[in-house]
Amino acid sequence: MKSRFVETQNSSLAPNQEQGMAMVMALLMGTVLLAGTTGLMIRQMMARKLGAAESYNQLAESAALNGLNRIISDLNKDDRDNYTGFLLTLRNDSQQWGWSNPNAPATDTSPSTQLVELCTPVEPFINAYPTGTVGKPQIIPINTSNIRADGVDGDIEVGYRLRSYNTTATGGNGEGSFYVEGIVKRGDTLLSRALLKRALYVNSRVVGAGDWAVISGHNLRLNNTSIDGPGYIFYLTKSPDNYSADQYSSRCFGSLLNDVGATNVNLGGTDSDNQIWPINIDETKRGISGLPPANLFEKDRINDTTSDSDGDTIRIWSFDDSPPAPDDRDGDELNDIDPLTGEEILYPPLPCGEVICVRNADQTNASDFRTLAQEGINLDQTGGKIKLTKNVLCNNSDNFDCHVHLDHVRLSSTQLHFEPSESGAIVLHLDQPVSYPNNLNLTQAIHLSGSAELCAATGNDCSTKPEQLVIMAASGEAPSTDACYRTEQSVVFTGETLPYALLYLPTGIVRPNNATLTGLVWASSICVLKDEDALADEDTTPPSFNLKTEQDGISVVQSANNHWGWTERFNYPGYGRMVTRAIRGTSLDVFERW
Repeated sequence: MKSRFVETQNSSLAPNQEQGMAMVMALLMGTVLLAGTTGLMIRQMMARKLGAAESYNQLAESAALNGLNRIISDLNKDDRDNYTGFLLTLRNDSQQWGWSNPNAPATDTSPSTQLVELCTPVEPFINAYPTGTVGKPQIIPINTSNIRADGVDGDIEVGYRLRSYNTTATGGNGEGSFYVEGIVKRGDTLLSRALLKRALYVNSRVVGAGDWAVISGHNLRLNNTSIDGPGYIFYLTKSPDNYSADQYSSRCFGSLLNDVGATNVNLGGTDSDNQIWPINIDETKRGISGLPPANLFEKDRINDTTSDSDGDTIRIWSFDDSPPAPDDRDGDELNDIDPLTGEEILYPPLPCGEVICVRNADQTNASDFRTLAQEGINLDQTGGKIKLTKNVLCNNSDNFDCHVHLDHVRLSSTQLHFEPSESGAIVLHLDQPVSYPNNLNLTQAIHLSGSAELCAATGNDCSTKPEQLVIMAASGEAPSTDACYRTEQSVVFTGETLPYALLYLPTGIVRPNNATLTGLVWASSICVLKDEDALADEDTTPPSFNLKTEQDGISVVQSANNHWGWTERFNYPGYGRMVTRAIRGTSLDVFERW
C-alpha cells in the first residue's frame, strides 16, 4: 500500500519547462498592463496640456475682442468735452503712428497728421493710447488679479494692444480696419497671443443744428459780426501749420480773432456757441474741398428763358434805379461832352435806357439789351416796387427751383421781389451761363442800399423763409485774399435791404455793412466793410453784421434741409463740426494665432 501512494504523488508534478512558460506569460502580461497604464497617463497628461493651451488661446481671443470693444467705446464716446473720434481719420501703423501725435505738421522723419478741424482738442487720449505714447503702444492689462488658478506658481495676466489702424475714409467716410492683439502671459512667459482684425464703417456727420457752419469763407474780415442763433463760423485756411497741436492755445483762442479781422470777442474761446473754427482745406496735407456742393440748390431745376425761345435761350436780367449820370465812354479820361450843347452827357445806367433790361445769354452787345416792352412783358412798376411773378419767370413752371441769371442789380429805392413756385424757391445767379458783356458799366453784382429791398415774395410782402431765395456765384476762380472790394460776383448790402436769403458764393464776395440778414452766408470772401462810397467817412466805428440763424425756435439750417431735401436726396452729412463714429458693418471678425 505504501508503495502505490508514492507513485501516484510523483505523477502529478509539472515539468520544469512549463513552469518557465507561465513565468514569461505573467511578465508579459505585467508589461502590457504597465504600458497601457503609462499610455493612459501620458494621454491624460497630453489632454490636460492641450486643454490648457486651448484655454490660453481662448483667453487671448477674448482679450483681443474685449480690447477692441474698449477701443471702439472710447472712440465713440458721447462726450464732446473729451472727443476722440478724430483719431478714426488718422492712420496708425508702422508707416505713420498718427495717434501718437495728432494734428502735427509734417517733419523730415514723419508725415503730417493734421486734422480737418484744426482746433480740435487733441489732449484727451483713449485707454489704448495713453498720453505720451510714442509709436506702438504698450500692452493694456485687463485683469487686476490672477484670472484663473492652474496649479502653477505665478499669476496669469491678460491684456491687449492696438497693433495698427488704417483707413480708406475720405472726407470722414469710408472703412477703417483695426488690428488688436490679445496677450496671455505668466510673468515673462508668453502663454498665448491672438490677433483680431475687424473692419468697421467710418462715418462723419454734423450731429445737430448748433454744429453747422452758418458763416464760412476763405478770406474773412468780420469786424463786428454777431450771430443770433445756433451755428459756427468756418475759417477755411490753406495754412494749417498755424493751428497745429503745438499752437493750439496761442492761435486757436489767442490770435484767431486777429486772423479773421473780428472785433467781437464773443466769437473766440471754447465756451462760445458761435465760435470761429479754422478748417484745413490744404488737400496736399490733409483736408476737404471747402464749401458745400452746388447741387444742394438744384432739386427740380428750370432756367428762366426768353419769351420767344421756347425754353432754349437763357434770359439775363439787369436792374438799376440810379439816375442818369455822366461817364467817360470815349476813353479820354474825361466825362463825355455833348458837342451841340457843350454840357456833360447824362447816360442811363442800363443799355436799354430803363430800370429793367433783359438780353439773351449769348448776345453781349449794348444793342442786344431789350426793354420789358420789347420782351413782351407788361409789368407794373408803380410805388417803387417791382415784382417778377410766376407768369413772367421760368415760363410759369411749377418746377421747385427757378434759376434766374443776373448781369447787374443796383438799387437804392426800389423793392425787387421774385415770386417762387408754390412751396418752391428762386435761385439768382451772378455767374454767366455763356459770356458776360464788357465795357457796358455792368457790375455782375448785387448792390443794395437805402430803402431798397430784395427778397422772395409769395404775396405783397417778403417771404420770411430764407430757404426760398438763394443767391449763387459758383463759376470761375475764387478771388484772392485782398478781393474785398472786387465788384464782380459780389453781394453788397446795408441795413435790412436783404432780409431773408441763403448766400452761396464759392467764387464770390459778400460785403455787408451795418446789415442784418436771416439766413446763411457761404462765400469765398466775407468782408464786413464800409461801402466804397463811404470809405472817406471819418467814423471809425467798425461796421457790423448781424446774422440771424433761428426763427421761432427752428434753425435756418433745419428749415433749409427740410425745404431742399438735402438728407433725403443725398444723405448729406451736413456742413459744420463733424462727429466721427466707427459703425459695425457686415464684415466678419478674423482671428489669427501664432
